[in-house]
Amino acid sequence: MTRSGPSRDVRADAVTDHRIVLVATAAATLAVTIYTSLQGCLLSGCPAVHGGGVGVWATVGAAVVAPVVMLSAVHLLRPERYGYLARCLSVVAIAVGAALTLAAARAVLAAILAPDAVAPTSIGEYVSAAVAAACAVGLGLVQVDVARRIRHAEREQSIAQARAAGLVAELQEEELRLRYELAETIHGSVQGTFVVMEARLRHLALSTAHADAGVAGELHAVADQLQRLREKELRALSGRLYPVDLERGLAPAVRALVVRLPPSVAVTAPDDAVFSAFESRLSHEARVLVVRVIEDALSNALRHGSADHVVISARESGGILLIVVGNNGSAPPATPALSGLARLRRRAQVLGGELVLETLHGGRSRTGARLKLTLPLSAESAGDAAASASATAAPHTPPPAP
Repeated sequence: MTRSGPSRDVRADAVTDHRIVLVATAAATLAVTIYTSLQGCLLSGCPAVHGGGVGVWATVGAAVVAPVVMLSAVHLLRPERYGYLARCLSVVAIAVGAALTLAAARAVLAAILAPDAVAPTSIGEYVSAAVAAACAVGLGLVQVDVARRIRHAEREQSIAQARAAGLVAELQEEELRLRYELAETIHGSVQGTFVVMEARLRHLALSTAHADAGVAGELHAVADQLQRLREKELRALSGRLYPVDLERGLAPAVRALVVRLPPSVAVTAPDDAVFSAFESRLSHEARVLVVRVIEDALSNALRHGSADHVVISARESGGILLIVVGNNGSAPPATPALSGLARLRRRAQVLGGELVLETLHGGRSRTGARLKLTLPLSAESAGDAAASASATAAPHTPPPAP
């Protein structure tokens, strides 16, 4: 099975090369034949037109038979398959054969049309015919060499592009692995260390409360500060390194982003079945990107737009996933600083997608922003098709965070 692809390509290349040789040789031969026929007609005054010269008809018939035989020889010998020396010998053999065929055909046709006439012979004419045949075949071989160089360059470029895409995918996979390990380390050992430090500080505060209430209060304050740092900063840092709940699925990860919003912000998001319908057709890097885009859009809607309503939609069209996050807050400036979005846009482009920030202009001075992410989906399996058919895009509003 592994050899069928390369062998098929070799056979296809051989057929293409042979076709190029035949077409180029036939075109060159036709051009030479027309040129020599017109030249002979002009020099001899076209005796066939004036009704004289049976030898002219013999010459014309031979000029037709010789190229046909020459092309048949090219088809049988296939000189494009050989090296330089074998090619030269093949071209010489074909050229000599074409000249001998021209002489033999002319003699036979002259003997048939005028048995009593003596056909004039010219060695120079046959030498010229052999040179013309050699040039025609040589031109076809040159065309094959040019086509092979172009084909080789195109394939090398395709291989280089595939290798570069593979390296980029490996780098992204390694980055995600490191992010996951760092997030797990922060969530596990680092937070555990903070918990132990907090417990020891509170124990020291209780031990020194009867001796020095001020020191005990300071220890309790430091413990409370450590608790706030652990609950907010470390958890947020862990979530920024790797999306929360992504290991359980794309829908739980998006839901974890939504429930963090304040109760004053209404969020309209698709059902979990909508995300589940296409989740298996996204790579791991693409799923991380979807969560990051939604997270960045929600964050920007609150920090820069002061929005109180956010709408998240997801749908598939023609093998393309479209994620749209819109809000009713302030419109982004004409030239916004897209440091975070620029990184996400580059990631989308590497995955074959696009990320676009749009300004919404509604009626009655209503404005807002909309972030659109498009990503290609992989081929749909039977299970994915069933899930997609049963999925519904009816939006719902998740319960706000307490």
